[in-house]
Amino acid sequence: MGDIKLLIHTGDYYEDALILSKVSGIKVKAVTGNCDSYAPGPVEELLKIGDFRLYLTHGHLFGVKSSLARLYQRAEELGAHIVIYGHTHMPYQEKRNGILFLNPGSITWPRLPGQHSFAVLEFHKSGSSYTVETCEL
Repeated sequence: MGDIKLLIHTGDYYEDALILSKVSGIKVKAVTGNCDSYAPGPVEELLKIGDFRLYLTHGHLFGVKSSLARLYQRAEELGAHIVIYGHTHMPYQEKRNGILFLNPGSITWPRLPGQHSFAVLEFHKSGSSYTVETCEL
């Protein structure tokens, strides 16, 4: 794994992302979650890294606890290749019709006791491929 160039925070607690950026010195992209009604951040973000469009959202507005159908529809609307979301606090990874859906889980508030997790998404130098790994603490 190379140098970390970007940290992604998919909510909740948007302000944690601001602190993380300040403390680490690493650029952070973040979206707000259902516990962030007071936070000034965006509810969704579309990034381009290499040949890939990444769609970031917390997921609560798409009902991700019961289905990815509405989130999949939004990803298709945006032409996203990778969707990174949260809300369930459980790690999950699925590729559906060429779109990667990635929930890194939660470092601080996992749904299942002892299942603290995060994900590493590494884009290769060519910009046209990537690897993804979910890591438990």
